[in-house]
Amino acid sequence: MKKTLKITTCFFITLITSCQPYHDMPAGDYQYLAGIHNTIDLRLDDLFDSFGVEDYPEITSKLEYIVFSRNFRVVVITYHTTDPLGNPVIADGTLYYPLDCDIRGVVEMSGIAHMNKNSGSSENIPALEALPVLAGYAVILPDMIGYGKYGNTKQMPHPFMMCDNLGKVAWDMRLAATEYFRTIGYDIPRHTIISGYSYGGGVGLAVARYYQERHRNQVYVERVVVGGGACDLNATFRGFADNPICTYPLLPGIIMSLDYYYNLDLDYKMIFKSPLADHYAIWYDRTRNASGLLSLIGEDMRNYMHPDFFKPVEERNAEFQKLQPILDMNSAVDGWVPYMPIYLYHSTQDQYVPIAAAEYAYSQFKKKGAYIVYKSGKGSHADWGVKTFAALLLHLAIK
Repeated sequence: MKKTLKITTCFFITLITSCQPYHDMPAGDYQYLAGIHNTIDLRLDDLFDSFGVEDYPEITSKLEYIVFSRNFRVVVITYHTTDPLGNPVIADGTLYYPLDCDIRGVVEMSGIAHMNKNSGSSENIPALEALPVLAGYAVILPDMIGYGKYGNTKQMPHPFMMCDNLGKVAWDMRLAATEYFRTIGYDIPRHTIISGYSYGGGVGLAVARYYQERHRNQVYVERVVVGGGACDLNATFRGFADNPICTYPLLPGIIMSLDYYYNLDLDYKMIFKSPLADHYAIWYDRTRNASGLLSLIGEDMRNYMHPDFFKPVEERNAEFQKLQPILDMNSAVDGWVPYMPIYLYHSTQDQYVPIAAAEYAYSQFKKKGAYIVYKSGKGSHADWGVKTFAALLLHLAIK
């Protein structure tokens, strides 16, 4: 979810004066934690000023119930994990925790899909995903592969909705966070809450699935609160084909990422239309933001996606057929029944991620007997991000 941020001079002064420079690992034997690179102390007003929270009455009207902490710490770490090919890498992530109250629990957040490789969550502090810290919770926020200033993955494509890797990287971040928090005398509990919005909504669901299938004896997910995400790539592609106006043109980058990691050797003249087919490698080199890409390709996908993209799956050309098995295997919905309650949000007017993705998740989970609450309605992608996080904060406050 991207929205113009209103950052005050006061915030910058606070940020500059409270930053601690990079320092080496604290003494101890650490398996996952690789380094601590930045420590920043912030106040409630810094967070509010950064996002213009006064524009969101869904949050401001609940502040007296939500706010347990007005002073909190941000710590940027690196940690050991693996890329989708199984190679060891050093990834970045951010921890938020309160300074003026006991830590009440942990929320594991997933960030949005940044177009620009220099815009990961650890380089945009404070991130909107930090909001649970106001309720007294520690927040664990991995950058995921492809982002981060201090690790060694920034030059790698982000593995979009490659569920196993997203889950693995989030799990390793949790283990690194466990090692860090022990240095300040806090033991991360077995119980956790998973949340995220926009791309982070799909990632959050993928992480919950990974935890359930791989680490059920080690972590118990109390609930998942997500929204606005591409929970299932097939449903997302179908939604874009049916409603091709998109104001956050991520789809070409998703296809290019899957091509890279699965070595599909796609012929992009059969995936895109010109001029994107001729310039995709330069235009989608991860140095542009959404507005920069929209200036090149526009909002109507019919102007840059090959006509076969809009056909039924079985009628698409051979290049899309190469892609199809990859879409099938990377669903955060198919093939499992969540044991934890799922709270799912999506705008019916979303022009970032088609609502078809949420509708598919709801219908499939409901059919399998999972506990899922689905809310949708009019409003922008950003509007429903606020609704998602407001619901999460209220739950944390009364929990």
